[in-house]
Amino acid sequence: MFPTKSSFSSLKPPTLLTPNRSVPPLHSFPIHRHPRTLATMSTSEPPPSLPKMPSLIYGTAWKKDRTADLVYEAIKAGFRGIDTAAMKRHYDEALVGEGIRRAISEGIVSRNDLWIQTKYTPSPSTHYTSTNPLTTSLTTSIASSLSNLSTPDHQPPYLDALILHSPFETLPENITAWTHLTSYLPNQIRHLGYSNVPPDFLDVFDEFLDLNPSLPRVSLIQNRFTAGMYNWDIETRRWCKGNGAVYQGFWVLTGNVDVWRHAKVVREVKEGLGLGSLEEAWLAVVMVGMGVRILDGTTKGEHMRGDLGVGERVREWRGEREENERKWERWVGEVRGLVGG
Repeated sequence: MFPTKSSFSSLKPPTLLTPNRSVPPLHSFPIHRHPRTLATMSTSEPPPSLPKMPSLIYGTAWKKDRTADLVYEAIKAGFRGIDTAAMKRHYDEALVGEGIRRAISEGIVSRNDLWIQTKYTPSPSTHYTSTNPLTTSLTTSIASSLSNLSTPDHQPPYLDALILHSPFETLPENITAWTHLTSYLPNQIRHLGYSNVPPDFLDVFDEFLDLNPSLPRVSLIQNRFTAGMYNWDIETRRWCKGNGAVYQGFWVLTGNVDVWRHAKVVREVKEGLGLGSLEEAWLAVVMVGMGVRILDGTTKGEHMRGDLGVGERVREWRGEREENERKWERWVGEVRGLVGG
């Protein structure tokens, strides 16, 4: 069970800020409040302080022994963002690193051209167990990730983002983890984020960060972008806009087949832009029109190239005539009406 707002409220600040002896006491007063309620969140474009990451990020889950080859092919096709995790059940982080190094050795890219993010999974299937101290588990996992994803052209290695694969079950564990991860910023890890986050958790975690303004804010959220996940994850997306965080969506294509296959607006986008598929049209509106960074795990080269060409095609088409810009705004508005702001 994730921590709830009521469980937070029952804790006094000194208890909250020293969850165990491995975490040094932090500032507890004064409480610095920020206008973060959903009612006051901005729906305009995110602030310029957002991390610079590609709109399309190659997802490496479930690639198994093909992982290295597919990562290499993705980079060769034009992907500059790579997502993985220190979770052997669904990912092979070491093979991801192998694919990256192969592309670098052939001169296709350099490390600085890439956005590389990995995840720490609070699960017995990874380094963390109830009998192993959390900070030790994090340290071990991060050292392994840095080694797996190291490149010969940039030493020492670094991660563009470290994402906690899900919130821990208790608030003190989340506080311990976040405080420990802060020690890696900004050299070994550039940004911190969360994945698989329910909206209530962000409300709770914000209160902790309000108590400790010296700690870094959440830079990115990676969640399932589907109708069945908190109604298109509307509250979390609004939270990201209001807090200068990037929203990354996964299952954007596979989780929404019934939507993009049957929505009239998606067909109009495909025909209007001359795109190769309805999938590309859906990506165009969600990625370019709504600003969602998308995890794309296709294993086919032609789909990689097609997906990567969507953004440029939208820009070209919008610039061809004024009428196109009006059509584009209408299409984006219709999709926003479908999935929420």
